[in-house]
Amino acid sequence: MGEFQLQNIVDTIIQRLGGNNLKIQPEEIVDYLQKNINQNLNSDPGSWGALVIEKSQIQNLLDKLPHSSAFNAKYEDLRVKNVDCLNSFVQLLNTISQDYAVKYLLARSKQKQYSKVEKNINMANIPQVINLLKQKTKGTPVGDPSGILNISSTPPVNSTPSVISWVQRKPTMSFDFSATHPSSFHPAVPEASQENILIEDLLNVLMGLPGCYIEPEDLGDPYGPRTFKINDNVALPLKELVKQILPLASHYSMIQRFIEEKMRFEFGQVNNALAEAMQSLIKDHMLFIVQLETETRSGNMSLQKFWFFTQRNMQCLGIAADIAFSISKSGAIGGKVLSLLHDYVISSIGDEKNQQICLKLMENASVPYMKMLGMWIYRGIISDPIGEFLIEDNEVMQKELINVEYSDDYWDKKYSIRRERIPKFLESVSDIILKAGKYLNVIRQCDKPVKSKVCPIEYKIEEKHYIEAIEQAYTFSSQTLLDLVIKEKNLMGRLRSVKHYFLLDKGDFIVAFLTLCEKELNKTVADVVQGRLESLMDLALRISSAVNDPYKDDLKTELLPFHLQYQMFKILSIDTQSEEEYWSNYQKNQEDVFQKKLLVIESVAFSYEVSWPLSLILNKKSLSCYQMLFRHLFFSKYVERLLCQVWKSNKVAKKFQYQDAMHYRKAFVLRQKMLHCVQNLEYHMMVEVIEPHWCSFLQKIGKVNNVDEILVCHRDFLDSCLKDCMLTISAILSTIINILDICVEFAKFMQRTQRYFVEAELGSLPNSLYESFTQNDVILQSSSEGVPNMSFKDTIAHFDLQFLKAITSLLTQINDLNRDTSDHDRLFNLLYRLNFNSFYSDDSSRSLAKVLQNSSG
Repeated sequence: MGEFQLQNIVDTIIQRLGGNNLKIQPEEIVDYLQKNINQNLNSDPGSWGALVIEKSQIQNLLDKLPHSSAFNAKYEDLRVKNVDCLNSFVQLLNTISQDYAVKYLLARSKQKQYSKVEKNINMANIPQVINLLKQKTKGTPVGDPSGILNISSTPPVNSTPSVISWVQRKPTMSFDFSATHPSSFHPAVPEASQENILIEDLLNVLMGLPGCYIEPEDLGDPYGPRTFKINDNVALPLKELVKQILPLASHYSMIQRFIEEKMRFEFGQVNNALAEAMQSLIKDHMLFIVQLETETRSGNMSLQKFWFFTQRNMQCLGIAADIAFSISKSGAIGGKVLSLLHDYVISSIGDEKNQQICLKLMENASVPYMKMLGMWIYRGIISDPIGEFLIEDNEVMQKELINVEYSDDYWDKKYSIRRERIPKFLESVSDIILKAGKYLNVIRQCDKPVKSKVCPIEYKIEEKHYIEAIEQAYTFSSQTLLDLVIKEKNLMGRLRSVKHYFLLDKGDFIVAFLTLCEKELNKTVADVVQGRLESLMDLALRISSAVNDPYKDDLKTELLPFHLQYQMFKILSIDTQSEEEYWSNYQKNQEDVFQKKLLVIESVAFSYEVSWPLSLILNKKSLSCYQMLFRHLFFSKYVERLLCQVWKSNKVAKKFQYQDAMHYRKAFVLRQKMLHCVQNLEYHMMVEVIEPHWCSFLQKIGKVNNVDEILVCHRDFLDSCLKDCMLTISAILSTIINILDICVEFAKFMQRTQRYFVEAELGSLPNSLYESFTQNDVILQSSSEGVPNMSFKDTIAHFDLQFLKAITSLLTQINDLNRDTSDHDRLFNLLYRLNFNSFYSDDSSRSLAKVLQNSSG
């Protein structure tokens, strides 16, 4: 072909495609074809036609746009980048620009969108947007409930969209006796002719069409069997024979109604699959009707033969109709449908034909459910738009917020089992199904690939076929997550790090921290700067053996707005009558306690930053338990330190004369009793409680098979420590804190008065000795001592009486605990340790208490 002929053809094509206004010449197209003929041999033959049309559409859009230059620049940029479907997108824009109705609808939608949706969406208002979307979706209409066929009143799932039933809009399209024909019966027809007419009627009735002598009656129950009316002029023998065949037509009608209703997607994938399986039964039934009709046309059919042939399908459709009736009546979807089918399979054992029919329906209906199960146990994903699966995602917390604010609600409540959706054949393994997918979900959220061996799960009458696959998937997921948590994330290293700080395992760190923060701890919360506490704690970490801990930077300080006793009682009083009273008092006095009265030593606690997935184990609840143990131990260490400082200052009394030293002997004895009590309390908590429970915890951790067992072991460890450290027994805890408070007041008194009696007794000593004695003293804030103008001797006697009362009360409370059980065996060890040689229970101590009580009175 010549060049001029080719240009002429190209020019004609351009004119036919409406390219008169295009700035493109035929010579350019011909030149392009000649240069790229080899590359375009396998390309789309209509590509240049599409190019011309696209140019025309672009020109049309540019003519209509007020700012055409920006649009043209964007188009050229996308064309250069060779963006897919650019031609189709331009065609869509051109079509929309020519349709005024579509443009009007889009304009209205844009106005509504901008009037209701906030333009600036950031992390701060994401929860509000999520709540707004949930409220909107809950209120979304799902269509006219009466539109579900001609029998259903309400759709089963309100959160799914609905479509208008074609059976409702076009009732004549249904194969369930939708058409009616007037009867053409003639009374003078002989009986032989009646038989032929009845055979024709039965062929129609078995396909859902009314006959001349046989007419369907109105349904009393939308899901129940259909009844038929036989013309009275039919001979009695023929009528009785027809009545024996009509149940097959009733079964067909019930199945057809079930199919037409359950094929709709809002009834769930399981019902859809079951309806499709029943559709195959209907197809076989239709083929059977065709065979009967062939026999009838050949003249070899009689009503007796017709009845004989229908016996083959009567049982099969009868079982399917019974299943359809049970499911429709119960409104079952998902797992409940499979449970009903499983019951039919089990009840049909012994009848091989019935069992094969039920098993076929069950296997087909279970396919979508087993696919959901496979996605969950092999990928940790829930693919359940209708709400049929046994696992439900409650969306307690979004993944983006897990590392910011995590609580154990995510693990306990995000995924839950819906018992009504569990098929009976999966009840025994429902718990491991939940765990298998939950473990994989955690692994996926750690951005770790899940490489599990996928085995197809199919329903079989022998349970081992699917039970073994589920157990293997559970074993893989549990072991994978366990390796991730223990080996890759070093769970035990984290737990040891927490034990170092919260359970005072690093003694030199605690001593350094107390030394550096001593002045800060005795200030009120309102007077302290938390950043200074952070700096001092960091310094204590650097100068102690904790410097070798790789996780030391995750330790932080925290100032809580309540003391330990209130925190524990608030927990112990949950769901009791005391809870409301304490909450009201807390709300009333919180600001005053936090800003004015609460000391740092009563408020300070450690916090610990943990990343996902270790936050499953070290969650807020467990860290709160660690905090309570730490506050109790730390305050005891603080009291011991105060009493040791009193002991250091009392060493000066060794220089006194005998008569002078007698004045301070009772104070020295009381100090030693207090120190003995506090040190034994610490020994009990740290050596007799925490260490044995920790060793037992480590042994159990070495034998666990999944993360849930780790959670149980960790929770048992913390509960045992809290109980044996007497934090969960409110009366004993109150008594112990009272003892510690008495010790603190005594130490404060001794440190405030030591300067005066040292000056009185050691006035002749060199100044260097006096300065060395007083330069490290910590002068604490004064507090009321009860009776004013009390002498030193009387004050010591007053403290002695208070301490004796408190420790006697503690011993009595421990002794009154139930000894029949082993719940408090460790506490009885503390009883023997505090009351060594019955020091507080002999007669002399009791008489001393009476004397002191009388003197104080």
